Amino acid sequence: MSVRHYVLAATDGFIELPTSPDLPPVESKHKKVYVYGFVGGLFKVNGKVINENLDWTKPCNWSKFEALIGTATIPSPIIWGETGDRVYITLINLGMITTGIMVPHTIHMHGAHVVTQLDGFPESSFAVPTCMDFEMEPPSVTYLFDTQHPGTYMYYCHAEASEHVQMGMYGALVVYPSMRSLALKGIRRLWNGRWYFEEKLQEHISETATNRNFAYNDVLSYFDKEYIMLLSDIDTKWHYSVEIGGNFNPVDYRPNFWLVNGRAFPDTLLPHPSTPEPYCDKEVSQLNYESYVHVKAGEMFMLRMINMGYQVVPWHIHGWNFAVIGKDANPSPLLKISEKLGLERHEGLERGVTCTLGSGETFDLLIMAEDKSPQYKSYIVNGKDCIHSLCKQMHEIKNIDSSIIANIPTQPGNINNIKTINYVDICSEPSAINDNFFPQIYPMHNHDDYKVTNNGVYPGGQLTYIQTDAPDNPESCAEQEKELQDNEFHMTYKGLATD
Repeated sequence: MSVRHYVLAATDGFIELPTSPDLPPVESKHKKVYVYGFVGGLFKVNGKVINENLDWTKPCNWSKFEALIGTATIPSPIIWGETGDRVYITLINLGMITTGIMVPHTIHMHGAHVVTQLDGFPESSFAVPTCMDFEMEPPSVTYLFDTQHPGTYMYYCHAEASEHVQMGMYGALVVYPSMRSLALKGIRRLWNGRWYFEEKLQEHISETATNRNFAYNDVLSYFDKEYIMLLSDIDTKWHYSVEIGGNFNPVDYRPNFWLVNGRAFPDTLLPHPSTPEPYCDKEVSQLNYESYVHVKAGEMFMLRMINMGYQVVPWHIHGWNFAVIGKDANPSPLLKISEKLGLERHEGLERGVTCTLGSGETFDLLIMAEDKSPQYKSYIVNGKDCIHSLCKQMHEIKNIDSSIIANIPTQPGNINNIKTINYVDICSEPSAINDNFFPQIYPMHNHDDYKVTNNGVYPGGQLTYIQTDAPDNPESCAEQEKELQDNEFHMTYKGLATD
């Protein structure tokens, strides 16, 4: 059990939204949008100070808090803990530098089991006033979240929620199982790193895994990697009205930008500006808002889907079926049924390719990045059944119009060094350099496809990619492909194959 203390300061700021699908993004083709938000982050863990600048009680920091006014972005810092932790969140209201508006703010932990006084709903509790004098300690309130249940949550300001949520005052809140809560469900890690469930070795679980590689206290909720997909929508007319002191009527809401982790495509393919430098202390940096998913074939990855927007989102993932392992920080009841029946690879869970999220809903989606090369590589590279290879077909298309073959951005190092992949080029490389199949790029996006635009310009909006690289053991892939070809031969020989 840990005591984790976060300090968040409410203020305003600006974000940049792309108006063109060009990569690398052109600064002149971005729209500046006024927002509200929370700044700050983790203050201390178990009494150990992580960021001394967030100690609002020290006079030497009061001017530093004042300097934070006007620095808000979307989304706000991630808050996380483990079951059994006590998570404290101190809220300070810095005010708005652009408008000078002095409005109260709160923090509502959506879906959390808290009492009314800690719920952040000002109409039945209280709010935090704006700091008026930075030569004295700013007024503050500290909330307590007693982490009882693992899962994916969200937090936001519930004061004037119709406006403040639209303006950007929200962030992700995640609770992991603890080693103790896993052990109580029969999931144990031995000294040598091997994981067991009810005394049975779990060979698929990495020896480097921790309790934070589980979404719930269930062995079927294990994942190798996780990503937050916090979805929201913006009506820039509303934001501009707040900026100039206008009188926008919320019933006239009509969004023209749709965001993933505070950004619209193509910016969703770039490193997220709020991701910190790699930090060796896992008590400090566990999660980030990167929206470009990068995995290897054979890895299990989880998407923590959060809808903070005002519209329903049909989130569609290309290439694979996902398994729903949780909703609104509650594990799927099918997990337990699948576990009891001994089903593998989440066969008993609700599966799909499109997850529909209403406003305020969260889903935990688990995906196995299956290696499709045994089924498709031979056709793509060599051709099959007297049909030319797809590589040859793409070469012919390129000779007609090279612009039709996409240069797909892979995860870039920085905005000025964006690497791209072209499958015609991969086809031309000898297998000693490249295996002619990886990387594979799978889109995922809002399937209300007009929301895959930026103010009507396609592509944009709620769109990002999943990049899948070759598995660690390529020899096993060749063996799988040979086995598949042998099976096809035997089926044909027996007269069982169909045209």
